[in-house]
Amino acid sequence: MRMQTYIARKRIALFAMFLLPLAAGGCTTNPATGEKHLIVISREQEIAIGVEAAPEFEKEFGGRVPNEQLQAYVQMVGGKVSSVSEREMPYEFTLVQSKVPNAFALPGGKIFISAGLMSKMTNERQLAAVLGHETAHVAAQHNVMGMQRQMGAAVLVDIAGQIAGKEKAGSAQAATKVVAGMVGLKYSRNDEYQADKLGIRYMARAGYNPWGMVELLTVLLNLSKSEPGSMGEMFRTHPLTSKRIAEATDIIEDKHKGFSPSTADPNANRFLEMRRLLLTTVSGLAEK
Repeated sequence: MRMQTYIARKRIALFAMFLLPLAAGGCTTNPATGEKHLIVISREQEIAIGVEAAPEFEKEFGGRVPNEQLQAYVQMVGGKVSSVSEREMPYEFTLVQSKVPNAFALPGGKIFISAGLMSKMTNERQLAAVLGHETAHVAAQHNVMGMQRQMGAAVLVDIAGQIAGKEKAGSAQAATKVVAGMVGLKYSRNDEYQADKLGIRYMARAGYNPWGMVELLTVLLNLSKSEPGSMGEMFRTHPLTSKRIAEATDIIEDKHKGFSPSTADPNANRFLEMRRLLLTTVSGLAEK
């Protein structure tokens, strides 16, 4: 009887130890989606995870493109779309040297776009589309919820605790786990549809023609057919189907009737100038 009581108390204690860190997060209503989710880490912990993991994430994808004009440009475009999102976060946009087309959003608002992806675009609203899409993953907390599913809630809480503890070895190890988790994280099709929808909303609010989202998705779908090897990584993490293009088209035609797909991007020349600079800065990128 005493042994059973001891075991029961032990179980209660362990359960309480798990619940205590959960109190930092909890069931909340997401301001971007209006949906309720159980998030096991707080906003502050989410930001700290992103800050800690960002340097290693940059290295994983070739490091920052060594040109401050390009970095400022990407930050400017990203800043416009993220400033009108429903979830206020310290959004930061970085152009990395990887030639593989891709884009990622770490928890907390650290967003990355590869040189390989930017080099495939033809105007600024397409860039705004991909940065708006990644902003949406942060605003909707798709990445945090994905990590909870993939790693387990207890592991994510433990990672947040290690980073908060500021112990160098433990913090570095936690950052490595985050990077590995994010590189392997695959968003669901519903996540992608929702990120497209929110990205379109942010583009329109920021003054960009939301048809840039359809243009971007069409470019990516065409590349998947003409260059399937180069696009494999992006499509593994960001599933793309023709249905996403149809969904985005329906949203724009329904919610943003004031925009036309035939209207030229007024910032196209600025983008093309930045793309030319990118091609001279990062060797091995193919000219369109």
